[in-house]
Amino acid sequence: MDILIKNISTLIQDAYHILNNKDILIEGNKIKKVGTILPEDLPAYCKIIEANGKVVMPGLINAHTHLYQSMLRGCRDDLTLIPWCEKVTFPFVDMVYKDCREKGNTMIGYYWSMLSSIEMIHNGITCCIDMDLSLDSIFKAWQDIGMRGIAAITVANRWIPKEFCSDDDSIKTGIEKYIKEWHQGSSDNGLIQVFIAPSTLFCCTPELMEWLVEKTEEYDLGFQIHISETKWENNDALKEFKTTPLEYLEKMNLLRRPISAAHCIYLTDKEIDIAAERGVVPVYNPKSNMKLGNGVAPLVKMLEKGIAVALGTDGPASNDRLDIFEEMRVGVLLQKVFHKDPGVINAQEIFKMATENGAKAARIDAGTIEGGKLADLIILDLNKAHSAPVNDVIQNIVYCAKDSNVETTIINGRIIMEDGKILTIDEESLTKEGIKKGEEILKEINFDKA
Repeated sequence: MDILIKNISTLIQDAYHILNNKDILIEGNKIKKVGTILPEDLPAYCKIIEANGKVVMPGLINAHTHLYQSMLRGCRDDLTLIPWCEKVTFPFVDMVYKDCREKGNTMIGYYWSMLSSIEMIHNGITCCIDMDLSLDSIFKAWQDIGMRGIAAITVANRWIPKEFCSDDDSIKTGIEKYIKEWHQGSSDNGLIQVFIAPSTLFCCTPELMEWLVEKTEEYDLGFQIHISETKWENNDALKEFKTTPLEYLEKMNLLRRPISAAHCIYLTDKEIDIAAERGVVPVYNPKSNMKLGNGVAPLVKMLEKGIAVALGTDGPASNDRLDIFEEMRVGVLLQKVFHKDPGVINAQEIFKMATENGAKAARIDAGTIEGGKLADLIILDLNKAHSAPVNDVIQNIVYCAKDSNVETTIINGRIIMEDGKILTIDEESLTKEGIKKGEEILKEINFDKA
């Protein structure tokens, strides 16, 4: 059914363009018109949403996450990245793989994706790039709830525990399978894309990295990789490749395809210039970087070079929330205190990262509200004690908004949540079942001694 959102008090088209008292007409999965919609402009069957007193804005985009970690909240807040992987994520992944191999049980992926999607939809997130384990049930969850999901198929053939590694031929066969079965393409009406995601340089051999880039060319896929998340990673690249990670990708001509690069904390000035020249989209993950003690990304330098930085939560175990509102607030405040200058970055810049730049990372025609764009948008009520009165709507959203402000979430022209209630699934029962499944697998792991 087509949708008319009428009498919108505040319509945020993008970070720098705000309209008042306008309407939006959605036909199919796209925005048909923004402005004054007359009765004769309406299609025969049209749902009308009254938005007087409300704010309509582009849906938020979580440009880097690991949804399986929704089952790992509250596990160890005292470890840096490498020991944290060894003691938290690896034991969980091992249990999941054993369940798949020994029992043929892949439904755990359905439940972590469902729990994560429920949380994100309530938080106004309409699209995520999920660097995750490869299970068909992940895609099924997105289909059932109506989430725009991008499965960045995680690839590794070294460094990780041997029991997680497959031979290169098996890796390649699996990737081809997921692409052919699930990738719908950024121009299709569907919700699901497949990206290729070598976890890091130190997790993939150079030969496999080249094959992965060739596959993105063959199928026109997105590409995401962790880059310069820790000093250790940079030192490891210097030892093996005699250069830092992003510069190595450039030297090997692996940046010939657009990539999104998660973290980018330790980029050199030269690498920042490379990112600008090559159209790399770094993904800023401030809360995860803080919790793991990794450092502060050179966001201001990247923005000064005109780089389209996106925003991500990273995994729920290293952040503990899938909340881009909070990521905007923390991300901008972190830069202000790090530089000891409150004017070094503003609310409009971080808002653009969470919307328009996120769409670039996701390779979707969304992130702003204008005719022809995908109808991924949210309706907010800022008339709450914690978020009003509204003096500057962008600042109020960045510094004050949270999930309780989100009334309606529309993804691909479909109302997924209305008046705070998800319409597409039985939220209460699926949440309970997802928590139960997570508890069953976690009770077999001792995270303190693993």
